[in-house]
Amino acid sequence: MRAAFAGRGRQVPRLLDAMAGAEDFHFSSTGQVQLDRWSRGRVALLGDAGYCAAPTAGMGTSQALLGARSLARHLSAAGDGGHRAAFAAYGAELRPYVAENQARGREAVAMFGGAAAEG
Repeated sequence: MRAAFAGRGRQVPRLLDAMAGAEDFHFSSTGQVQLDRWSRGRVALLGDAGYCAAPTAGMGTSQALLGARSLARHLSAAGDGGHRAAFAAYGAELRPYVAENQARGREAVAMFGGAAAEG
């Protein structure tokens, strides 16, 4: 932590010292998984399980609701046995929106001083 935040402002050394001395300090990292597809067989991922933007982006609920609506609409239109076509249409429809939100999530991480890795 000291190496990652060295030279980041005049309050940082004080905060790092307080962190080191705290009995109840908790640190956790976050990550962003980018998948080439959100389905396999008869299983489709939805929301954070498939395309979490990042906790810093604040788009998890919106993406999940829009994804659920898209998936339900495409499954309904495909009818019995058409899940493959429905999953493909769901992915094609939602991917640009998700990609934009994931990029914003990485930008938000960078604003907080974290390293936003691509890929």
